[in-house]
Amino acid sequence: MVYTNSHLEDWIENLYKKINITQPEQISLDRIAEALNIKVVLKSAPSFSFKYNEMYTISLDDRKNNHEQWDDFSHELCHLFRHEGDEKTMPRFWTDYLEYQANYFSYHFCIPTFMLRKMKIPHNLYNAAHVIAKTFKVSEPFAKIRLDMYFNKVRLII
Repeated sequence: MVYTNSHLEDWIENLYKKINITQPEQISLDRIAEALNIKVVLKSAPSFSFKYNEMYTISLDDRKNNHEQWDDFSHELCHLFRHEGDEKTMPRFWTDYLEYQANYFSYHFCIPTFMLRKMKIPHNLYNAAHVIAKTFKVSEPFAKIRLDMYFNKVRLII
């Protein structure tokens, strides 16, 4: 089986390697924010991000748990590094597309393919989701969705 990364998977792998993160245990919101020069703020409001004068800021909802904040951080990271423009002036279908893209990005950023491929993943999906969630510090439902994405792609190339 020859697995070919998507452009997104390559982009994420290159970013992680650029900031010297190659193992799941090295992944942390604080470490990534510091390496990418992103200011992280906690507020009792929905998460959002913005760039002003080359300064990146991600505001995370402090009412959410660590897993949800990590998901929000990666979602907002996609907006900062892969999207351009002011969403307030964009057509609704385009902003919906950008949100879909950021959600998809989040699964791949929180559980990078290049790290996932090195793991011995249990055959039972419940056990696999548990192992992946614990390894990558995400919720089990999040891990299950990411595993579904990964295995669906693997099945396509078998």
